[in-house]
Formats: sequence, C-alpha cells, structure tokens
Amino acid sequence: MDEEGFAAGVTLRQRFDRSGRRGAAKVVYGTTPRPEASGFAALPGWETEARAGVGFPTVKASVASDRPGYLATFGWLQWVTQQYPGGRSVRLVDRPPSLLDRDLPFASLGYEPTFFDAPAYNRLPAVDWEATLFLTTLPLLSREEPVAPLAGVRWGYRIPRAGAAPIPKPLTRATAGDWRRVRLEVGERHRRWRFAASYLAPPPDRPTDPDTG
Repeated sequence: MDEEGFAAGVTLRQRFDRSGRRGAAKVVYGTTPRPEASGFAALPGWETEARAGVGFPTVKASVASDRPGYLATFGWLQWVTQQYPGGRSVRLVDRPPSLLDRDLPFASLGYEPTFFDAPAYNRLPAVDWEATLFLTTLPLLSREEPVAPLAGVRWGYRIPRAGAAPIPKPLTRATAGDWRRVRLEVGERHRRWRFAASYLAPPPDRPTDPDTG
C-alpha cells in the first residue's frame, strides 16, 4: 500500500538481533483521510460508510530480515485495550474476525509479514483506545518454542466525548514492562502457546519523516 494514501506522518525503525533472527522493523504511522485510503471497501457493511475511519490513526508495520529462509518468518502480535466511561473496558488479542475461533495469537504472520490496522467506529463513543504491537518470532515445529518479542510500539487514540473527533496518540517504543503485561494477558487467552519472559528493547530510534523514495 502507498503509505502516503493514509497520510503517513511518522516512521519509526527498530533493529533487532535475537533468537537467530536479525533485521529491522519499520512502523509507519498516520491517519485515515478518507475511507478508500485505508481500504474500507473490503469490509462488508463498511463500504457505504462515507466517513469510515476518517481522522483515526492508521498503522502499517513491515519487517526486513538479514537472515534467509525460515529465519525470516515472523508474527505480528497486537494487544488492544478499550476503556469506556463508567469503568467498562474491553481487552483483547487483535485478530481478523474470521479467525476468532482459532487458537492463534497473531494478527499477521509469515515470511517477512506486513501488518496493517485502521481503527474505526460507525458511531463515535467516548473511549480511550490503546494498542501495543510486537514483532515476534514464529514457532514453526512446535508450540513449545517460545514466542519471543523482537521489536514493539504503542499507539492509539481517544475520543473525549461521544460524537467528538478521534485524537491520535503518539507512536512510542514499547518497553520491557509492556511486554510483561502483554505476555500475561495473551498467555491467559492462548494457554497452548509459550511466550518468552523478557524483552530487550532495540536501541533508541527516533521517529522521522516518512520515506519518499
């Protein structure tokens, strides 16, 4: 996808070297200017929403591996919290609705996989919405192999009152504390998978303007 299509504003890169995997993750962060820019026509029931996703943050995350073949297979794992007025909250492992009946904690996986997310509400309730996204190793032969985090970010938005425009949150680097929280939550929901205990955050990488080439 053309990153300029969703008004990309920030690009964050993180190098990683762990568990035999070495390479770089790239996260492009922007906003949806119009529904077609984020492909809402692919979602039944949303294709006629004139303002689907408009003003909401949008993420495209990709990975380039320095290692060949199976060492270039990864997963993108995203944990989402939604806090509503009155104390009601929703906490979930983010996955396509068509895969919710599968014991699979990944939103995207495969050979150098790309992850894309463009939140939207057809109504605008007051909510504080936050996501923590990790690039991870992908067990290939057994679920006894731990899912290990390689790079990660936090992002999200809030709608301060019903009907108000969404306010995107900054894109920030995930921390070891973020992984501890996410692995416990995800592990509780996917008990047949193992998750590495620690996350060694990649060296600091300051957000920059998006690539133009």
